[in-house]
Amino acid sequence: MAEVAANNVNHPCETPKNVFDFGAFVGDLIVEEDASSDDISLEGLQEELEECKNDDVVANILSKGIKLREYTKGVEHNLRKVELDSIQDYIKESDNLVSLHDQIRDCDSILSQMETLLSGFQVEIGSISSDIKILQEKSMDMGLKLKNRKVAESKLAKFVEDIIVPPRMVDIIVDGEVNDEYMRTLDILSKKLKFVDTDPMVKDSKALKDVQPELEKLRQKAVSKVQNLLSSFRIMHDAI
Repeated sequence: MAEVAANNVNHPCETPKNVFDFGAFVGDLIVEEDASSDDISLEGLQEELEECKNDDVVANILSKGIKLREYTKGVEHNLRKVELDSIQDYIKESDNLVSLHDQIRDCDSILSQMETLLSGFQVEIGSISSDIKILQEKSMDMGLKLKNRKVAESKLAKFVEDIIVPPRMVDIIVDGEVNDEYMRTLDILSKKLKFVDTDPMVKDSKALKDVQPELEKLRQKAVSKVQNLLSSFRIMHDAI
């Protein structure tokens, strides 16, 4: 008694705590026998409960004296209730789910149509690309032909200019007076005669057959006219 009194004096502020007796609780556990009771062993149960006594949930359950089987049934009941609530929620949302399913199906149909349309576009783009390539090749071919034609036209224009006998040249050489213009015309005639005699392309052309006689007549006329002019100069010189 003295020791108890001393303890009470040393700890005046402490109040007695209700400590749960795991041994007493385990002793009170009633295990119902069933078909599988032979396979169940409770060996080591008290040690496991001792290890879990510091767990708040386990201590709370044991302190209230709830049997484990009843607690399990309570958990199963809560799970069943949650399951039923989930089923009810699913039933309530069934119309929305059906509508969502229809919308997804419509989206799939639209996407399928878009895929078909895009595939058609891809084929058309491939065809257009092929057409563009053909047009590019034709454009390059036409550009080359145009370049060659311009070169040919340039050479042909030069050929015509060198071989043709303008009417003005004929008039000056045949009927014109011997002056500066006449001398320039003779120079042009000389170049044409040289061109006809030396250019191999002219010798093989059909135009030479038409032009050469005229050039020869003009040459003879010019020579005759120059000779007459020189004779006139000699006569005038002798008279002086």
